[in-house]
Amino acid sequence: MAVRIELAPETRRFAQTLLDTYSRATLALMIDLGARTGLWETLAGSPGTSAEIAERSQLTERYVREWLSAVAAAGIVAYDPRRRTFSLDPDRAVCLTGDSPYNMAAGSRMALVGAPKASQLLRAFRRGGGIRYSAYLPDFPPIMDELNRRRYDALLVPAYLPLARGLVPRLRAGARVADLGCGSAHTTHLLARAFPRSTFLAIDDASAALRMARAEARAWGLTNVEHVRAQIERVTEFGPFDAVMMFDAIHDLSDPAAALRAVARSLKSGGMLFAAEPRASSRLEKNLGNPGAVFLYGLSVSYCLPVSLAHGQAGLGTAWGMERARRLMHACGFHRVEIHPAPANSLAVLYVARRR
Repeated sequence: MAVRIELAPETRRFAQTLLDTYSRATLALMIDLGARTGLWETLAGSPGTSAEIAERSQLTERYVREWLSAVAAAGIVAYDPRRRTFSLDPDRAVCLTGDSPYNMAAGSRMALVGAPKASQLLRAFRRGGGIRYSAYLPDFPPIMDELNRRRYDALLVPAYLPLARGLVPRLRAGARVADLGCGSAHTTHLLARAFPRSTFLAIDDASAALRMARAEARAWGLTNVEHVRAQIERVTEFGPFDAVMMFDAIHDLSDPAAALRAVARSLKSGGMLFAAEPRASSRLEKNLGNPGAVFLYGLSVSYCLPVSLAHGQAGLGTAWGMERARRLMHACGFHRVEIHPAPANSLAVLYVARRR
């Protein structure tokens, strides 16, 4: 006799939601594999069978076939059963291939960044504390670089900087600028190339990131950039500066207040802080309708929060929010704090804060 289990409608709906969630979680890895193997680029070129796509990509057909089946089941690629061919719509290819700022393939690697640290995260949940940044090396700097590089290539100079009134003329004339928590320093190098009369100091505490930075600076032939390994709080030793840049750095700091006070002291009178941070409210209820909120809070649990709490301090979290950021900047010596939506990035805002 068959056993019949009665479930409430909400239970059935939620069970389906969980199944969809687990399917999407596996899809993140498929997207990442497609990016790192070049399969997305191959599919964007022209349709093909699994054998043809494997040959063009110089990969093993059996794995390629299974991967194609997964992304077809997800509805990302189309499958023609008569010809047994797979194809990627050009409008979708923009989000997975090429140099467009809308190429989001690297987001899959960021979504998975906490998976290898599950045992350490469990320990932190039970005992408190955090996970040192060094535990995420050497993988994290290249992931962060890949996630943001194309967007900054296309938008940093023409779209982001003009939001800070007076900054571009100052850079053209010749300014001294620090880029704090610079990572691979790709943002620093873009600025140095665009504004050769200005000089730039890129500061980060991770030697792996600075190795990437110095290699790119040499490849570009830049002579107006210096790279220094140091804590952000030491920025006052290298000033004064006309402007300080901080891209996705403040919320990861163990003591953001101390860092921002140091930044304010390092600026010349009238100098400005130009910072990019996640776009969120400091109030949870205002984020619940935000499609990117799950990503921001999940990334916070996986990386940002444990890195900050590794030294037992602030633990702002990725979604610390615009209201709290404005208050903190005011308290640390800045005034006229402006907040601008970041062009072509629904998950980020840009802060322009001027020294009192």
